[in-house]
Amino acid sequence: MPLRRVEIHGIDHVVLLVVDLEKSVDWYERVAGCSVDSRLPQYGMIELRAGSSHVDLVDISAPEGAWARPEIPGGRNVDHVALAVASHDAAALAAHLEAIGVEVGEKRVEADRTSFYVRDPSGNTIELRSAPEKPRG
Repeated sequence: MPLRRVEIHGIDHVVLLVVDLEKSVDWYERVAGCSVDSRLPQYGMIELRAGSSHVDLVDISAPEGAWARPEIPGGRNVDHVALAVASHDAAALAAHLEAIGVEVGEKRVEADRTSFYVRDPSGNTIELRSAPEKPRG
């Protein structure tokens, strides 16, 4: 029997490698509006709620997070993570980022949305992507 096409409903979670867990948690709370959902100290990890998804941070500078270090077979990281933001007001988002001292590395404007590329304290690139100005469909 052939497999049906996989239907994606959204991002469940993304795991990012960080070197200062508390500084990173603070950044994701202030900049991206995330909140701590659970702490998994045995893995050197904190799960942050990001809307209906999670951003999981693993502290690779801690012995408990050593399992995720890139130099260990199986350890890895990602290029960037795109977080959808509810507002389509790019000017307000830019003003907010400036007000809290977050440097925008790149800004991309599409026909109906804007993306701001920022870096978290561990150097991970985070794309903050505005909602479309008008609902699609």
